Amino acid sequence: MILKKTQTYLYRLVLLNITTLNNMTKVLKFALFIISIGSLISCATSKQPNLSTKTLIIGSKKVDCTGVGPQKCYQIKEDGAEEWSNFYGTIEGFEYKEGYEYQIEVAMTEVENPPADASSLKYKLVKVLKEKQDPYMTLEGTWVIENLEGKTTDPLKTYIAFDPATGRISGYAGCNGLGGSMKYDAEADTLSAGPFMSTMMYCEEVAEHERTLGKVLEQFNKFKVEGEVLTLFKNDEVLVTAKKGENHRDLFRNWEVTQIEGVADLGGNIPNFFLSKDLEANGTGSCNNFKGKFELDAYSTKIKIGPLAATRMMCPENDVEGAFFMQVDKVDRYEVKDKELYLYSGDQLLIKAKRK
Repeated sequence: MILKKTQTYLYRLVLLNITTLNNMTKVLKFALFIISIGSLISCATSKQPNLSTKTLIIGSKKVDCTGVGPQKCYQIKEDGAEEWSNFYGTIEGFEYKEGYEYQIEVAMTEVENPPADASSLKYKLVKVLKEKQDPYMTLEGTWVIENLEGKTTDPLKTYIAFDPATGRISGYAGCNGLGGSMKYDAEADTLSAGPFMSTMMYCEEVAEHERTLGKVLEQFNKFKVEGEVLTLFKNDEVLVTAKKGENHRDLFRNWEVTQIEGVADLGGNIPNFFLSKDLEANGTGSCNNFKGKFELDAYSTKIKIGPLAATRMMCPENDVEGAFFMQVDKVDRYEVKDKELYLYSGDQLLIKAKRK
């Protein structure tokens, strides 16, 4: 009986030791697994580039610069800096609109083995902290004047044009062009312009308007843009108000037709025409000469050409001229782009021409 009890005790002791050994083995394996994962994470982390963030202020206009080649660069300031500097790279995820100033937070990572002419840092947008429209950039474009010192003007021929990107300003009142430079002081919210250069023609019918416009350009030092309306001030005195419009000066040229809707090949029958600032049209349909008037809108690119009067020579085997006159009669808007003129009816291109 005692022997049997002793055998049972020894058997249980062996089983306990075996179970303990199994548990220890499991613990040891788990510990080794944790150590392996930690090593992998440590290695992976050590191979990752350093990551940091900073705050940048992005200016409201890009500037010409030269990196690998000529390009446009952001103007940037780090938070607290006084001077702008060029930023030659890109910022992943950042959608930029010219005319707006941004304060953004970016994440920077090191680039392994960057090209010799590239940055060693990669930038990615974290978040936009502030976004505001630059008042100076709201001046961009042509502003049509309908009244100068209580006297009605021709809105197609009386305007001020601003180009904040280049710091240039120009004015026109129907005869002579005026042009000069301008500079905006953001802290004082003032704008200084001039001196102005002008052509010297004398046009009696608009001479008074030109003198008045010249005084406005020389005297104004403040501005306010509200929607489509611009007001120019001398301190608190209103000098003139104007509405956002179109400058048609690129239209007033000689044009040579290169494409007509419905005509597969112009061959040697090339219509050409001249559109003048006096709203007169003249040219040739490729056989007969024509002349007439056209109408423009001061606030859009709408155009109506004609009616046109043409000579009546017979032009056998010339289908181009008839198609040209037919399509010209349908034109209701235009676009000038890259020294080419596009004449449309709605969204349909009817005539395309190049500058002569």
